[in-house]
Parts: sequence; C-alpha cells; structure tokens
Amino acid sequence: MKKLLIFLIILVSNVIYSQHCPYDGSSIIIAKIHTRENDNTIPNLKVSLIKKDKKGKIKKEFILTQSNNFPILTDEYSLIVGNTFDIENYYLKIESVCEFNNGEWTKYYLTEIKLFENDINGLCDHHDASAKDFKYIDGSVYKPIEIILRKTN
Repeated sequence: MKKLLIFLIILVSNVIYSQHCPYDGSSIIIAKIHTRENDNTIPNLKVSLIKKDKKGKIKKEFILTQSNNFPILTDEYSLIVGNTFDIENYYLKIESVCEFNNGEWTKYYLTEIKLFENDINGLCDHHDASAKDFKYIDGSVYKPIEIILRKTN
C-alpha cells in the first residue's frame, strides 16, 4: 500500500509540472547571412550577439553557431536563449575570416546590426503569418534575420 501511494504521488506531481513542448521557456535567434548574388548562407563567419556599454566596449558576448541540429534550421546561424532574454542594446556582429576559395581570396565587411524584440522567435509560441519566408514546425512560425554582406576588394 505504501509503495502504491508513493507511486501515485510521483505520477501526479509529474503530470502537474510537465512541459507543454520540449523547448518550453526557450527562444531562438536565427540569422540567414548571404550575398546579393547567392542565397546560400556564407560559411565560416564569426557571428556574435554582443551587448555594449555606453562607451562602446563589449560587456557580454554570445556566439551563434551554424548547425542544422534543430528541426527548423538548414544552414543558418542560430543561438538558443531563454524566453526572458532582454534583447535591448544587443547587436549582431558579423566578422569575416579571409579565405582562399575558388581561386580567389574572399573577405566581407565587418557588420553590426541592432536587434529588436521581433528578431527572437519563441520555440513554443504559435504565430499567425502568411509570408513565404517563414519556416514552420508544429504550427509555429520562424523567420530568420536576413543579412546581406558585401565583399571587400
């Protein structure tokens, strides 16, 4: 009888505090970085989410990775943050490494882009949108931040 009572207490407590989706409490920042000539994401960039103080010095830095380990990603850069992440005063900083590719050296201009609240996608939220650039998973909609880089000469 005692074992049955303990089992029921554990069962009830797990049902009460269960998540409604596997990514409960998380959001994602997705960046699609490409050139005007090619829509494929540029590989091997250093993409950081940075927060600056009033003097312009970096106070915090998070690195975005390019992986497709998440169901809605193909080749975009991404970072998973908490739902309570305050995006105010954060910038997306994109740095290029000089690479030799297809018989020529390639380097892109350093770019910093101010982020806003709508650049974060809640992983368990449901949105209503009809734009073709959105990606869907389980009824939720995700729109990457689209950034077009220019090559340096």
